Amino acid sequence: MTETRATENSETATAPATTAAPGAPAATPAPAAPAVNSAGVPAATPNQGALDAVAKGTIPTGRAMWVMMALMLGSNLLASFNQSLMNIALDGVAVEFHVSLSVANWMVLGFTIVAATVITMAASLLKRFGIRRVMGFGYLASLVGSLLGFFAWDFFSMLAARLIQALTVGLFFPVVTSVILTMAPKGKKGTMLAINSGAIGVGLAFAPLVAGLLITYTGLRSLFLVPAVLSVVLLVLGFFFLHDIYQRENRPIDAPSVVMSFAGLGLFIYGLNEITRTFLPSLAFMIGGAVVLALFAWRQFRIKTPLLNLSPFRHPRFVVGEMLMMLGYMGSIYMSLLVPLYLEGAAGYTAFVAGCLLVTPILCYAGACFVGGRIEDKHGIWPLVPGGFLLILLGFVAMQVFSSVGIALAVAACAAASYIGVGLVFPTLKAVDLGALPAAIYSHGSSIHSTLVQIAGSVGSALFVGIMSADADHLMATGATKAAAYAYGFSHTIIISIVILAVAFVGATIFALIMRKHRAR
Repeated sequence: MTETRATENSETATAPATTAAPGAPAATPAPAAPAVNSAGVPAATPNQGALDAVAKGTIPTGRAMWVMMALMLGSNLLASFNQSLMNIALDGVAVEFHVSLSVANWMVLGFTIVAATVITMAASLLKRFGIRRVMGFGYLASLVGSLLGFFAWDFFSMLAARLIQALTVGLFFPVVTSVILTMAPKGKKGTMLAINSGAIGVGLAFAPLVAGLLITYTGLRSLFLVPAVLSVVLLVLGFFFLHDIYQRENRPIDAPSVVMSFAGLGLFIYGLNEITRTFLPSLAFMIGGAVVLALFAWRQFRIKTPLLNLSPFRHPRFVVGEMLMMLGYMGSIYMSLLVPLYLEGAAGYTAFVAGCLLVTPILCYAGACFVGGRIEDKHGIWPLVPGGFLLILLGFVAMQVFSSVGIALAVAACAAASYIGVGLVFPTLKAVDLGALPAAIYSHGSSIHSTLVQIAGSVGSALFVGIMSADADHLMATGATKAAAYAYGFSHTIIISIVILAVAFVGATIFALIMRKHRAR
């Protein structure tokens, strides 16, 4: 028999949610007072709901809870696999469809723009339709997009497949985080979020390996078979083991906000991607995108039911932590996209060999996520976060040195060191940021976090790949070899990354010292 436990919001009291997996009996919820940590911030206990309009709901306990938690982690593994599917394939896309790297990069940019837009709707969709329907739609979107990608007949049909797959990421990342925050046992929030980041890391690790193997021996389109199979498996398991744990609310979705979010991100990212080719027109696109995004933010504070509740930005700890997270994530995006381009284009490795070389670094990231979460739960972020940023920075400096003399294996080893730093920083900052928020706005904080991750990914991808593509095209047009052009572009972009990471390290050190004093009180 499925066991359930109650979740209560301290602000209101309404009827409990009763929808569960087929055959699962309803439970009678029992209210419990929310816990408060030493800093006066509501702790992530099993008694707290993650949605501000939820008063009471039933969530599974015991075996049923862990099965559902495992399914959530598997769903994020699928999402991360979809997101990183094309990271090692950009050079192959450029060759297959006879386009430049900056055009091929829209397989990544278009994906992240759609994902970021959907993330802004995730909290509203979760309230309106519940976990089972939202997750089920995500599995179906992944399946449809994967099948379209497998049968893609040109660049634009494959791009359409990627945009459909992006719906899954936009739904799963914030929803899974909200569920974990709600269901995590007392004192295990950081650990569970770290395990979640580790599951995402496993997807990131095996996507390059599997993608490289398939590209090298069976062709570009076969990449889409793996997420298609995973989607079918998770769709079937979700039918039996997913539970609706939140109170439903018929909340409207503001269509103008959806349009402004998509248009603003699209204009800004398009301009950034082309800034090194056509400066003034691209700058105009970026300014236009920034204006539209500012109007989007203004509208969220003016309408009754905002698409994205921006109230978490009233918490300074959340704001600073998210800014640092974005800078760190740009370093992760660099390694996910530029290191494969270097290994394939400059060092001359096949996509499969490049994928093999990236497995160990990304698995290091997954392991570091777990270690970082355990340390943060017990000791806080000092010296964990500044130490992680320092490790990322030193790894990038070493990559610059070894890439300049053409030692590709050393570049991969340095990437592993940097990935460990990302693993120590990313889930730790996420736990600290969301832990600064009242439980009533966990879902909004999660949606904002996931949106900013996608924005940071888009900015990093557009900036770094755009610069490297422009460098490569220019040098090859003057007679340079592809290897020499790619090597120069890699060296150019890594210097920019080092500057960004140096700023992040200084900021992280100051932030961690302040948090240390706060914890000591």
